[in-house]
Amino acid sequence: MRKTDELGVLLVLVAAVSWSTAGLFTRVVTTDIPTTLFWRSLFGGLCVFGSAMAMHHTTDFRTAFRFTLGEAVIATLSTAGMICFISAFFHTTIANVAFVYGTMPLLTFILSLILLKVRADAVSLGCCGLSAAGVVVMTSGISLQSDYLGIGLAFGMTIFMASLTVAAKFFPDADSTKVTYLSAFLGALVTLPSATFGNTSPADYFWLIVYGIVNVGVGFGAYMIGVKRVSALVAALVGLTEIPLAPIWAWLLFRERMEVSVLLGGSVIVIAAVIYITSSGKRKKVPDNPVMKVKN
Repeated sequence: MRKTDELGVLLVLVAAVSWSTAGLFTRVVTTDIPTTLFWRSLFGGLCVFGSAMAMHHTTDFRTAFRFTLGEAVIATLSTAGMICFISAFFHTTIANVAFVYGTMPLLTFILSLILLKVRADAVSLGCCGLSAAGVVVMTSGISLQSDYLGIGLAFGMTIFMASLTVAAKFFPDADSTKVTYLSAFLGALVTLPSATFGNTSPADYFWLIVYGIVNVGVGFGAYMIGVKRVSALVAALVGLTEIPLAPIWAWLLFRERMEVSVLLGGSVIVIAAVIYITSSGKRKKVPDNPVMKVKN
């Protein structure tokens, strides 16, 4: 493996690790859902926007805030997914949210079957069935109503992200950097009316700033540099490390335990995703940019 390839794998791994912390910050802050969403979106958007302006050595704000139809559509889908994603952590465990997100490659395939008329094959359809079985096993041990709400929100997020991936194929010229900070700013705008600021402590502000920088800024920056140095297949497989890492952090830092059914079902989901991505790569149907990563 060339040195640039090793660096690329490392950077994609850094991005996956940073994204795996998404649920942790919701356990640290005392702010409610709209307030958490507002500050995370604002700080994350400012981080990506500032980085983009610095990298391009420009202060042309008119160009920076001029968006194409594709960028607006993809950013809107990302915003909806982000709201569902962060809200889900307030209602269920980090493990539940993470493993549900593992179904995204297969949900993307299903949407592609419907919208892009891609050809179905036995391996992909089998992986879809395996992933569905994993979801059934994962949810079989759930007894709290709030868990069902959280898992529903996680599925909402996953569907929006899968739709985003399909939309990226309709709008291949969309600038992912613009999409990322537009999505973040849209999230801040949408949640602003419901956010409360009087009870936000200095500690909360600190963690919310770190939340935006680490989970959005670092993750996006590392991924965008790393994905250019590795194949789409490698990027997709390394990116999957985000899924098991999230519940591991939750257990290590907050002793958030997983039910046996969640561990078993989640493992089946991840295995199905690995088989699907690997088989897609062998058939050379993984595009150069398989997923427009917009994590905000």
